[in-house]
Amino acid sequence: MTEYEIACLGKTRFTTRRYAKAAASRIRRTGGPSFRTYHCTYADHWHLGHRPGAATYLRDTPYGPTPIQEYAT
Repeated sequence: MTEYEIACLGKTRFTTRRYAKAAASRIRRTGGPSFRTYHCTYADHWHLGHRPGAATYLRDTPYGPTPIQEYAT
């Protein structure tokens, strides 16, 4: 798997930061998590990501899913 596939493929792409921020606000207003916007380093578009310290997700490993918690630095 390439870095592009890991970092970009399968994520929602927004053409401008304004559209990404509007989507993040809509998600938050409907009870979803708080997202931040970031510019994709592989293409000229924007993605949404969890704020530092807010993402709890499962990362797949050869031994099964492993819970990961990101902590603010």
